[in-house]
Amino acid sequence: MDSPDQRHLPAALDDPAVNHAGGIARLMGDGNLFGRVLARFRNEYRQAAAGIRTAHDQGDAVLALRLVHTLKGAAGMIEAVPLRRQADVVERMLHTNDGGIHGSLARLQDELERVLRELDALASTLPERRPAAPATRPPQTGHDAVGRLMTLLDEGNGDAVDLVREAAGALAAQLGEDDYREVADLVECFDFDGALALLRSRADGG
Repeated sequence: MDSPDQRHLPAALDDPAVNHAGGIARLMGDGNLFGRVLARFRNEYRQAAAGIRTAHDQGDAVLALRLVHTLKGAAGMIEAVPLRRQADVVERMLHTNDGGIHGSLARLQDELERVLRELDALASTLPERRPAAPATRPPQTGHDAVGRLMTLLDEGNGDAVDLVREAAGALAAQLGEDDYREVADLVECFDFDGALALLRSRADGG
């Protein structure tokens, strides 16, 4: 039987590094927002595969799992399908403590570099920051902000990244500073599932 890597490798070679049309569709057709998400990925994930390898080699399985899960989420947000698949392979191998993981880590590095080469070629077209929100936008209360954030996370909508910044005060007031920071960190890393699970846990009194 083929290994997980062998099963995924042909698809990784055939698929584009980033499915731009799919990424824009994921963000409700907002091409400008997708550009900001790509720019954030390009700036923040350059050393992601190296960090996962270092954590694994140092025996820190918890950190390696957290890093690869975050990378998988970020790859999914930009529709970098081959990278997301390979991150999933590595994540499963880390869970099972598979001794053959080094080849998978090398393929993860290759896929990440393929994505970054494409984004580097687009660098001049990627926005650096989101335009300022209109002054007429009404402030949100904590309950409004938490509900809106949960909706965006459930939809996989990248506006969640901006909301945790724009409504920081309201969210912190409702969630508490520590929980707000934990949620914000997850959202900034595109771990929308993790952030939503945490919010639901808090809503249920967990």
